[in-house]
Amino acid sequence: MSDTANTRPLSNAVYAAYGTGWIGGQVFRDVPALILLSFMITAIGVPPAVAGAAIFIPKLWIVFCDPLMGLWSDRTKSRWGRRRPFLFVGSILCGITFNLLFNIPHFDSGTAKGIYVGLIYTVASIAFSIYSVPYLTMASELSTNMHERTIVMSWRQVGLGFGLIASNVMPTLLIVQGGGGEAGHQFMAIVLGLICGVTMFVTFIGTRSVPLIESDQPAVRLIDQMCLAAKNRPFLILLGSNFAQLVGSAASYATIILFTVYNLKKEITFVSLMTLLMAIMVILTPPVWTALSRCIGKKPTFILSIICFFLSFLAFAWVEPGDDIALYVISLCIGTFNCGFSLMAFSMLLDTIAYDRKISRLNREGVFSGIWSAMDKTAFAFGALLAGLGLSYFGFQESAGGFVAQSPETIRGIMITYIGAPTIFAALSFVIMLGYQLNEHDLAESVEPRPLPTGRPIAS
Repeated sequence: MSDTANTRPLSNAVYAAYGTGWIGGQVFRDVPALILLSFMITAIGVPPAVAGAAIFIPKLWIVFCDPLMGLWSDRTKSRWGRRRPFLFVGSILCGITFNLLFNIPHFDSGTAKGIYVGLIYTVASIAFSIYSVPYLTMASELSTNMHERTIVMSWRQVGLGFGLIASNVMPTLLIVQGGGGEAGHQFMAIVLGLICGVTMFVTFIGTRSVPLIESDQPAVRLIDQMCLAAKNRPFLILLGSNFAQLVGSAASYATIILFTVYNLKKEITFVSLMTLLMAIMVILTPPVWTALSRCIGKKPTFILSIICFFLSFLAFAWVEPGDDIALYVISLCIGTFNCGFSLMAFSMLLDTIAYDRKISRLNREGVFSGIWSAMDKTAFAFGALLAGLGLSYFGFQESAGGFVAQSPETIRGIMITYIGAPTIFAALSFVIMLGYQLNEHDLAESVEPRPLPTGRPIAS
């Protein structure tokens, strides 16, 4: 094991390289959540329930794939270390599969197109697992200092903010520039797929000289690793709280374009303006949330931000379509508070991993990161499924020719889904988080993972 990671502060170049990788990660995570449902039901004629299932079903495999990927990277030995080979392969595959996701063969049936999207999304999700699980795990291996880990996550949060611009602002603009409809989505996929691959690859390059916390350990079956992880109560509570808020966020993501067009009566490009304001606050506010967490603690900061988040979404219910100033203010608030609970969730995740390392004296970070990543992706898929089923229940009429007229009941159902889902699930997240108990004292005097007779540092 290398001691360097414990004693030498990380450079800004390493912080920036790590954060840059999540620009592409956020694009790969968010664009399907934002665009894929509306793409299927308004551009290629897939029924809403089928479209929701095409997004959800591929993620069922990821529940198993992500922990396996974490375990695989835990056991990997190479001259690049445990995680970086996966960053290399994953960045390339993500760029390719993102393009394929929006290039659909001309089947006669909308259902057949939906099945095809589901199959491609399965392959793309595996590619993202190859990258995202080792990427997240690497953060816990860059430093043993809990506050420095928060700084690492704050730089990831900055990457997330720029990723939000690329994944939430650019898609609708690129779709329009590409001619709209299916052709516009294909143009969008080419541009954003390139952004995915390049920015993800930056983390592989930029972390090549950093000695990570590495050690060899006996092979442990995945089921045993999962059982060990289940004994980490702070991790389980944090996992449940994060899963709940992500389900609501995903349902709103899946319907924001429909909400903008049908309820706010705006052009599709207005989504870009709203999400730009959210992204700006995600980029600007990490230092504020980091400082606040030092003053009052990570858990209180999470709870404060999640309460303000669902109050911000509730405010949409009282906004008239022409009240643009109110929409801008709400968007700024959503971005600010989303940044708060997201940053704290990931920072506390690293703390729960460090806590496990302390009490077990073993490195099994990949298992925790794999479970976390699997639940993250499952939550987003579940939110999209809820949105698809909700739209089907409220009678949404699919189309291959754009945004066709919908009944008043359907338009009301879109608003209920967009506002109600994030509000209800954020409230549930708050309730779950009340049970989280882990502080700096619990992490003090952490011990190094137990060296084994065959253990040796892996060259970076």
